[in-house]
This record gives sequence, structure tokens and C-alpha cells, in this order.
Amino acid sequence: MKNIILIHGYNGIPKIFNWLKEELNKKEYNVIVPEFASREGVIYSDWKQIMNNYKEYFNKDTIAICHSIGNEFLIKYLNENDISIDLYISLAGFCEKFEHEGRDDLNRAVKEFLVNKEEINKFKKLVRKSYSIYSDNDHIVPFDILESFVKNISSTPMLIKGIGHMGKKSGLETIPEVLEIIENEGKI
Repeated sequence: MKNIILIHGYNGIPKIFNWLKEELNKKEYNVIVPEFASREGVIYSDWKQIMNNYKEYFNKDTIAICHSIGNEFLIKYLNENDISIDLYISLAGFCEKFEHEGRDDLNRAVKEFLVNKEEINKFKKLVRKSYSIYSDNDHIVPFDILESFVKNISSTPMLIKGIGHMGKKSGLETIPEVLEIIENEGKI
């Protein structure tokens, strides 16, 4: 059975992950959704400790789907553990610092999870194929940083208009494009 790991972002597990888990389970994937602390609890060392409980599910056939800061987390984690995976799908991914006025804890988390050029370069070698889904109306990550992420990790871009940050505030409940990517890659 192939493993798919869903890594959430700053605000916890988005609705689209619940839908993805249900749909991917129907296709007989082993879907793992670690629950990391959110908001003030977004601390890299704590997330890493939780992810270590799922380390056995990472291998060259694994698919990782990450939302927001979960993307930076995966880049760091794969680097530190020298783990290769098959397919990576980013949702609202970024790898550059940005700040929101009045959101000190979010700004702290973005800074703490920030990845460097060496980590990005190694990450590109650890992942066979990557896709980045992002929107033109993301209220968290600036558009230029979303587009820069695609280039930095040499990912296939998928701009979907009007889906926001794909988290709780966007109200997005499904994201069939993720299933299409997995199917097009011959994994379904």
C-alpha cells in the first residue's frame, strides 16, 4: 500500500485535507495526517518530534501534500533526515520571509521555519516530481512569493483563481486538482 502524508499549516488541518483523506482512502492509499500544534504551537522542534512518529511511512514511493507552512516544514524535515519521496504537491507554498502587521506569532513561525538555498537545492534532489498549487487571491502569502516558490523548487505551477489560501478562511472544501495530479502521474 502506498503512503500519502498530508502536512497541514499554521492554522491546523484544513477542510480540504478531510476530503482528500476520504477520497484517497477510497483509492486504497494509506493516508497519514499528523496533527501538529497550531498557531502559538507552531514550533519546528515540536513538529519534528511528532513527525518522527511517522518516519517509517516515508520512502521513495511516498506522496506528500503540504499546506502553507507545512511546505517549509517538509523541506527541512526531508533535508535533515535525507529522505527521498516520489511526489510532492504544494498548496500555497512559500520559502521566503514575509510579515503581517499585528500577527506576531505567524511572523515568528514563518521566520522559524524559513528554509535556505542549500536546503531547497537538496530538496529538489530528494523529490522525483513536484507540483505547486496556488491562487491569485491568497490573503496570507503575497502572490510574488507564491510564484517565486514555484521557481525556487523547480515545480510545475498550477495557478487556480479565486481559491484563496486554501485554509479555513477560504471555505474551500475540495480540491480535485490534487487527485488529477496523482492520477496523471500514474499513481491512481
